Amino acid sequence: MAYNDFENASTSVDSVIVETAIGVDTVFKGSINTNKPIRIDGHYEGEINSDNLIIITETGFFSGDMKCRELQLQGKGEGTVVCTELMQLSNTGAFRGNIATKDIILVKGSQIDGQIDMASMR
Repeated sequence: MAYNDFENASTSVDSVIVETAIGVDTVFKGSINTNKPIRIDGHYEGEINSDNLIIITETGFFSGDMKCRELQLQGKGEGTVVCTELMQLSNTGAFRGNIATKDIILVKGSQIDGQIDMASMR
């Protein structure tokens, strides 16, 4: 599924210049601090701090703590996520853990197992 299939989508994956990418056959463990967009097609364990967009594609998996401006989750994730603007889950997106976000878009078929806190981000 392409990001363009999201309902009410604000940014297309094709229009984002991604400087950091974790490839589909890659397993990465560690920390990333950046103000640039990140795309995860593979497996990421650790911590991410970004003032920008993070895209986890259908083949992507994230486990750990994440802070970002916006998260587009088409794959799977677990842990703690803080989005200062928006978290979007596609129909293939699944997340387990705690979420704090200003706004959230859940497309039919997406899955969340955990807590969502939107009040603290307003």
